[in-house]
Parts: sequence; C-alpha cells; structure tokens
Amino acid sequence: MLGAVINSVLRSSGVKFKQNVTVVLRQSHKAAILREIGKPLVLENVKRIEKLKEDEVRIKVHYCSLNSTDVQIISGKHPDLQVSLPFIPGHEVSGEVMEIGKNNPNFLKRGDRVVAMNDLQDPNGGLTAEMIVKNRDVWSVPSDIPLREMTVLPYGHGTALLTFAVHCPLQENDLVLITAGPAGMGLAAVDVAVNVYKAKVIAICDTESSSDLVREKGAYKTVSMGKNYTKLYKSIADAMGDKKAKVAYDAVGKQLLHLLADFVDHENGQLISVDPFNTPEKLKAYKPEYELPKKMKRTEEDKTNSAKLLSNVKHVDLYEHPDEDVYRQMISDTIEMREEGMIAGYISKVFRLKEIQEAVQFIQQKQCTGKVLIDVKCSEEDDCEDEFKEQKKKDD
Repeated sequence: MLGAVINSVLRSSGVKFKQNVTVVLRQSHKAAILREIGKPLVLENVKRIEKLKEDEVRIKVHYCSLNSTDVQIISGKHPDLQVSLPFIPGHEVSGEVMEIGKNNPNFLKRGDRVVAMNDLQDPNGGLTAEMIVKNRDVWSVPSDIPLREMTVLPYGHGTALLTFAVHCPLQENDLVLITAGPAGMGLAAVDVAVNVYKAKVIAICDTESSSDLVREKGAYKTVSMGKNYTKLYKSIADAMGDKKAKVAYDAVGKQLLHLLADFVDHENGQLISVDPFNTPEKLKAYKPEYELPKKMKRTEEDKTNSAKLLSNVKHVDLYEHPDEDVYRQMISDTIEMREEGMIAGYISKVFRLKEIQEAVQFIQQKQCTGKVLIDVKCSEEDDCEDEFKEQKKKDD
C-alpha cells in the first residue's frame, strides 16, 4: 500500500456505478450564513440554484466538518483574509449526489455516496442542506465507510499524505515533530506518519486531552505546548535527546517553526507549515522572543543551520495543489487507506445545524480534541431526530 501511495500519481481508481435514484429537489433549504464578521451565524432558508454549470455537481449534504479555519473566518481573527458576504462556511462535506453537470470526468451517478471539498474562501460552503461543487472536488465513498467519519478525513489526512509522500518522503523509523492543536490537522498527521509510514512521532500538543489522544494514535512521545516558549524549548530538547527530526510539521501556527528549526536535520530535513493562515511571508515577518534554557547554547553554526531551514519553509495546501491529478489521488488514497483500516477519523463531537453557534463556541474554547462534525441532514428531515439521538448515545 505504501508504495502505491508514493507512486499514486501513476495509477487510477475504478468507480462503481449505481442504478438511477429518484431525488427530490427542494425550492429552498436551510443554511448557516455569516452576514457580519465576528457575529453569530444565522439560520436562513436560501433559494436553490436552478441550473448547474457543466462541471458542477449538486450534493445533498449529510455532514459538514466545522474546522478551526472556518471558526477563524467567522470570528474575524484573520482580517487580512477577505471573504464575500453573505458567506456559508464549511469546506469538507459528505452526502449523496443529486444532479451532475454535462462534464462528468469522474463518472458520478445520482445517489452516489460521496465526500467533497471546496475552497476555504468559497462563499457557498457546506453548512447547508444542498451544496454545489466542482466535479473535480467530489469522490465516491465505498458503502462500508460511514459518511460521518469520511467527512473528517480528506483535508487533514490528505494534506499529511501529500506532505509525507511528495514533499518530504518518510521512511520507517524516521523521527517526526508534529504540532497538534484542537482541530484535528495535527492528529491526522500523527495518524498517517505512524500508521502508514511507521515513523516515530514526537507530538507537541496544546492541551492534555490532545496529548492523550495522540498517544492513542501511536505517538512515540508527547510534549505540552503551553505559553512559555523557553520551557517548551527545553521540553522538546529533552524529548529529542541527541537526535534530529526528518521533518517538523506545524498544524498550529503560532510561529512554532522558529523553535522547531533547531531540532530538525539541516541537511536532509524540512520544515512544513499546513496552517493556511501561516504563510512563509508571515513566518519571516514575525519571530517570537524567548530565552534559551540555562546551560543550553546555540553556536553560530546552529544559528546558520536553523536560518537555512527557516528560509526554506514549505507551505502545503492540498486544495491549492497545482497538479489536479496529484490532488485527486491524495484523497483517493486516503479513502483507500481508510477502507483497508490503516487510518481512522476521530470525531470530537457532533452538533446539529441548529446548534451551529454551540459548535463554534466549542472550538473557540478548545474543548475539542479532534474534528467537530455538523449533522446537516437533520435540518431538513424531521424523522432523523431519533437517529441523531441514538448515534449521540453511541458517541458518548
């Protein structure tokens, strides 16, 4: 499987066809809409877009991930990131195909169970009962993978796979540093590094619950992040000993790569940022101030080596990858790895669409340890209340 992942661009996946399915198209449907930055989302009925473009697919949304990036846009924590208002957040969804445009290169059929992604800044996101996306951004999901779990896999696991297969290829027993916050990107990277590549992961976590979870995923060691960078530096040094990492994978931001550079192999290593807001330009513009722990010194050679790594930070954005074949194959491989039981999604909590503000606050307060999932289908179907309650009992 690992060889198939690394050489994934060279192969293609077969698609199973389904019989025609009758789908009811509503004239309007519920959506969670951002009308003013920093204000709560509002639930409104939105009019259905009548006609698809040739390369578009209409999806009946079952579930939508609510990611920390969505919450940062909603709250206005990144004012330099402009979105068009009104704005519907959500760029990872699962559901079933309702309608397909004339251009259908991926051979989708009505009724197909699918997972889909869209651009982070697309104003027509997934927190809605019906979503329109490009055909290139839709993948069929095997019947034995629950849609609720599949929803939380594409972005985090696909990004980690792209990094470790293409940008910084891992080998068994390679040492990897991964920062893991509350939203699941770091957790997904730990899952891929440990369970696909058999690497040794030292995870730097911002909460104790995150530490517990990454240990369950197979992390070799964990370090508590905290706010004191001097103390954090010493904790990382103690965990690393005299070894150097092959890669430092930063899913949190906070300019932590400035610290991690000292612990990465300057000849064969790589610094990776997957936080969409923490671009290399921002990394260069801001360096956190901290003192080295007592009895620890950095030679001029150490400083030069770290500076070399920091000048070559790779910013990985799966959705923006220039090669569409590579982009699509990463998600196809993620689906295949889940089907084979190599990886697994972790859902911290599920909210209904009408509970969207509670979900936003849940992430803002760092109560989550993995992905937060919004059950969208319950907004349109009265008879799913019992189903939701039954599933919640299982989750609890």
